[in-house]
Amino acid sequence: MKCKTAVLLGAILIGLWCFPGSGKQVYAEETLPGGAAGMTESNTANMFAFPAYLTIKEDTQVYAVPGAVSTALGVLHAGQPAIAVDRTENGWLYIYYIGMPAYIPESTVEGYKIPEQVPWQNMELQENMKINVLGDSFTYGDKLSDTTWAFPNVISAKCGAAVLNKYGLNGSCVAGMNPGKLLDRYPGMERDADLILVLGGTNDYGGAAREGTELGLPGDLTGGTFYGGLNLMMCGLKQMYPDKEIVFMTPTRRWGYTRKNKNGYTLGQYAEAIRERAAFWGIRVIDLYNEPGLDFAGAQAGYLVDGLHPNRTGHALLGDCVYRRLFENM
Repeated sequence: MKCKTAVLLGAILIGLWCFPGSGKQVYAEETLPGGAAGMTESNTANMFAFPAYLTIKEDTQVYAVPGAVSTALGVLHAGQPAIAVDRTENGWLYIYYIGMPAYIPESTVEGYKIPEQVPWQNMELQENMKINVLGDSFTYGDKLSDTTWAFPNVISAKCGAAVLNKYGLNGSCVAGMNPGKLLDRYPGMERDADLILVLGGTNDYGGAAREGTELGLPGDLTGGTFYGGLNLMMCGLKQMYPDKEIVFMTPTRRWGYTRKNKNGYTLGQYAEAIRERAAFWGIRVIDLYNEPGLDFAGAQAGYLVDGLHPNRTGHALLGDCVYRRLFENM
């Protein structure tokens, strides 16, 4: 059973994860069986249909192999989510845990409870705030003569943050076959951040006549599709930062955003996927795609360098907008 399960998870479930510290990349070309239809919200122990979205009902250690005498990888707290692909014969579940395979006792979980929607509440500014920003060239500040003009730096300066960790990589996608994607990189972020911001999707769209990342289906659990990458990363971030503020942002409009890529999708469909999956996982979204003041496609000369990347003025507008949505008003 262990061998069968290991093959299932390592070769199929996680798709394109990178196991932290191992340097080994595992590839898969198919998704888990069942997709969205294979999920269950059953609360009856030993009755989960796999793969299953689950909610932790009591604090539990996470282990590298089944059995409490094995290496502990961390802790999942009551209310946190998990994705399980199978169970062992002795009552352990094989799960996705912050980018790697792991085990927890089946007795510690129940069927997934979709978080209730709550009105947006502004964050309170904290002294010595630490901010992680995960993203692509926007986060890095590509095409700027000084990368400290990028929008994360604008937000950090307005917050008076003590620490800003920018995890921006030019050309980075959320998911797909691309190296350096957000799904692979998020487990390497600092764990003590107070605010975690994620901006991605524009490279998954790619642009008109470019292939881009396959959109997939909402129930996907493979890093090979955009929906699947979002599911894994959002679940992993909720595990990684149990009591911190996690905020995803949709990509901004840019030149040609209404045209379909080679896979037949527009930028708006990737933005919608972010909004949809964030609602499922109980994660806040700042919808930059529909932000009136950030429609850069309508004012390229003033805000964009090349039809895609913001100039210093564009980054200032972007940073100001995100700051306002977080700390000042809706």
